[in-house]
Amino acid sequence: MAGLISLNVPAFLQAFNHLSPLKYAVANMIPFSLQHVEFTCLPAQRLPNGQCPIQNGKQVLETYGFNGSLNTAWKNLGYLVVVTVAYRLLGWAVLKGRRWRFGIVGR
Repeated sequence: MAGLISLNVPAFLQAFNHLSPLKYAVANMIPFSLQHVEFTCLPAQRLPNGQCPIQNGKQVLETYGFNGSLNTAWKNLGYLVVVTVAYRLLGWAVLKGRRWRFGIVGR
C-alpha cells in the first residue's frame, strides 16, 4: 500500500516513500474508499464488551492519520503531479545526456 498503512516505518524509508508517486495516489484514494465502509467480525474476534475492534472506515482513517478532507485530497493530487513531472523530466534529461555522451546526432 505504498508505505501508508503502517504505523512504525523507519525514518529513512519514510524519506524514500516521499519520492514515490504511489504514496500520493494511494493517500488520495484511501479516504474516499474507506469513509462509508462498515466492518463486521467473527464472535471470536469481538472485544469483551461485544464490539468489533474496528467497526467502520472512519476508525481506520483516524488510526492511520487520514482526515479525508477535500483540501488534503487536492494537496496529494498536486504532489502526485509534481513527482510524476519530475520523474519524466529526469528521464528526459538522462536520455538527452546519454545521446550527448555517445555523440549521437539527431533532433
